[in-house]
Amino acid sequence: MLKSRLFHNTLRRLFILLILTSLLLAAFIVPTAEGATGRVRVGLVLGGGGARGIAHVGVLKILEELRIPIDCIAGTSMGSIIGGLYASGMTPDQMERALKKIDWPAAFKDGPPRPDLPFRTKQEQRVVLNAQVGLNSDGVQLPKGLLEGQNLLLLLEELSLPAASIRDFDKLRIPYRAVATDLATGEPVVLGSGELAKAMRASMSIPSALAPVELEGKILVDGGVSNNLPIDVVRKLCRPDVVIAVDVGAPLAPASELTSVLSVTNQLTTIL
Repeated sequence: MLKSRLFHNTLRRLFILLILTSLLLAAFIVPTAEGATGRVRVGLVLGGGGARGIAHVGVLKILEELRIPIDCIAGTSMGSIIGGLYASGMTPDQMERALKKIDWPAAFKDGPPRPDLPFRTKQEQRVVLNAQVGLNSDGVQLPKGLLEGQNLLLLLEELSLPAASIRDFDKLRIPYRAVATDLATGEPVVLGSGELAKAMRASMSIPSALAPVELEGKILVDGGVSNNLPIDVVRKLCRPDVVIAVDVGAPLAPASELTSVLSVTNQLTTIL
């Protein structure tokens, strides 16, 4: 326990030192345009990483402690969710409290919680795979992912409710972009308008685990497939002097730890 706390504090000090060094260098190196305020512009990039992406909240807390203003944000997968909520006006403390209350396994399931289901449905769900299969004029229709992600979308809509009426992401408290991947071409798709919750959900559509999201005439999957750390996106968004990019990638987990939908989802995001 003590070693873990010391390790965490050491990493925190190193992170603060790196940020301050970058900002100081930028202040001396970057020329100030005539009429400009002289303040260094900062862009924030939050990479994908499944549940590990919640660590981005800690990064935001440190940035606020240092009073470092963020001029724009780009995120992928879980990074797009944390970045989107922050851009919409949610503080790191509010985010931390909200995320702690969330039943994440339930968020990554379809349908109501198991205790609310009738006995017959519970018995039917004892089979290993509860995927929906349909039939139409084209033949048998298989699901696009093990999960449709309905509960996840509802959760994101609830968390981003204060910004629900904003359709231009440049008009959020902080200009923001979510990155997804066009399933047809494999190319990254930068989302800067529309429903914020749906954009975040599209950016986290992990192939085979969560169903793709149809947006702008495209079928979109997880942005980690094409651009897991979208530094280029944030550079284009606000032309920052300094880019703070946070990568929360980790080694693959052993098979013994892959015991739930959430753990499998985390593994897939690591592979991507």
